[in-house]
Amino acid sequence: MIVYPEGVRALVADPPWPFEDALPGPGRGAAKHYDLMTVEQIKAFPMPTFDPAGAWLFLWRVASMQQEALDVLAAWGFTLKSELVWVKTTQHDKLAFGMGRYVRNTHEVCLIGTRGRVRPAVRNVRSVFMAPLGSHSQKPDEFYDVVRALTPEPRVELFARQVQPGFYAHGLEL
Repeated sequence: MIVYPEGVRALVADPPWPFEDALPGPGRGAAKHYDLMTVEQIKAFPMPTFDPAGAWLFLWRVASMQQEALDVLAAWGFTLKSELVWVKTTQHDKLAFGMGRYVRNTHEVCLIGTRGRVRPAVRNVRSVFMAPLGSHSQKPDEFYDVVRALTPEPRVELFARQVQPGFYAHGLEL
């Protein structure tokens, strides 16, 4: 059973999307790092009780599953409002050379959804940020800085890989 704080105002989620890849090597591909879930399992994941006045959702999606991400966003009761783009860099500030079937992905997209009435705490956050790659699926500190700047507490991160200041975290890797 997952225990959430009451009246959650912001939810961050990077679900274990059901990739259908069989990449070679010991570390390539999501399934070699964690158990994957079907889209239906993600849609049915237990949600916290949100603040009735309104809440934010920051939902990471993969390029090949755009419609599925929109379906999850709707199933969780949110309406798409915007998105963030993380341009991935190396430790030496060069564009990262990512994986991809048709083009080498150098970025990731995080959908921003809302329910009820929310207002950003600041109005100077850009939709694109650059940050170095970490370990597999790890999101950069710069992303959490954006969420903290825009949203009030309490904040919850689902499928978390580490605990971030200002967030309640739930994840198998914690």
